Amino acid sequence: MYNKGQIQGILISLAKPEIHVSRAANTNIGYRVRIRVNLRGGEAFLLGVQRTLNQSGVESTYKEKEHKSRPRPILSVNGIVNLWKLCGIIPDDVPDAKNIWKDFKEIINIVDNGEHHTLEGLDRILQLKGEIQ
Repeated sequence: MYNKGQIQGILISLAKPEIHVSRAANTNIGYRVRIRVNLRGGEAFLLGVQRTLNQSGVESTYKEKEHKSRPRPILSVNGIVNLWKLCGIIPDDVPDAKNIWKDFKEIINIVDNGEHHTLEGLDRILQLKGEIQ
């Protein structure tokens, strides 16, 4: 539906990479890191983006309602393999609207290498998120 240039533009301008760090008693360091990318918009737009991402091998999940308190459509990309494929679509030499993709790619690398299970890796993730200095 969308060509390569269009999907790159959509991702660097509208997609929202999310990094959630939460307490988890069942992990070695007591925290869990979850990463995903969300896109919000109209149904036809999101289904078109989903179809285009599928053609690039990126699996995504479309929901008609994000939540009871936010009854709008959402498209989510989860899983480290899908996130790597998604990041491969985005060119490294183009600045993005929210200036987050470079840091997000580094966080994906940290998670992929399992470094998020160490205190140093978790600290680096929190630095990239801007939560600690």
